[in-house]
Amino acid sequence: MKKIAPPARLALACLLLAGCRTTTITQLQDRDTVYQLAPFLYVLSGNYDGTITAAQFTAAGNLGIGTFQGLDGEAVLLDGILYQVKGDGSVHLPRPETPMPFGACTLFDSDRRSTVRHIGSYEAFSRALESALENRQLFHAVRADGLFRTVRVRSCDRQQKPYLPLAEATRFQHEYLYRDVRGTLVGFWTPPFVPGSIGVPGFHLHFISEDRAQGGHLLDFSADRLEVALDPSPRLTVDFSTPVAVPLVSSDIEGQVRDAEHRRAPSRP
Repeated sequence: MKKIAPPARLALACLLLAGCRTTTITQLQDRDTVYQLAPFLYVLSGNYDGTITAAQFTAAGNLGIGTFQGLDGEAVLLDGILYQVKGDGSVHLPRPETPMPFGACTLFDSDRRSTVRHIGSYEAFSRALESALENRQLFHAVRADGLFRTVRVRSCDRQQKPYLPLAEATRFQHEYLYRDVRGTLVGFWTPPFVPGSIGVPGFHLHFISEDRAQGGHLLDFSADRLEVALDPSPRLTVDFSTPVAVPLVSSDIEGQVRDAEHRRAPSRP
């Protein structure tokens, strides 16, 4: 029988104790893969019951985003710690057994570093980063740190059954505008040729403040300077085994993705 080296035995033991699947073990051996809990179509359709736990998710990576059982807030995985931003804007550490219906994570390496200055909007930031990508065929994990002049985020309350599709559930989102706050953007850039049924083309980012008291799904922001780190990833592993309890969206998928990810609440005085 082939012997397993001590570090490998330790890693394998930790994964087994966490109850990880084989796919998760694979990710810990491969630092250049994005691990996704389910096709985005599942959560887009209103499939908010998860089978992977928060502990299993964090065993697969140290940077990522997602959501929790019943669409109960936004997930931010940063430096190996998972945060849950609830609909009321509060930030918590979820229990290890908390199910997650959707999420994406990776073992983050700062392969590409840059400084982006004079950022007037999320759109301007996106254009600047996209123009600097060396290979637009690859997925890119993103981390951006700095002082934000403004940052607008959203989060949703836990949904009740029968679940609404995501584009409808986000009509009732809570939005928060924070000013002069230090924090971090976390998430992924997905190549535009990837269909919305699999992932969110372009940037999909969440925010967490430095004091871990504020956060959410990023809608817009401005900043004088951000330190950006990118981790190109040539591989994506998607787990299709999550049970589907609702009919899957079959029409205008790309439009529903745009509505679900970028909708803004009506302006208030």
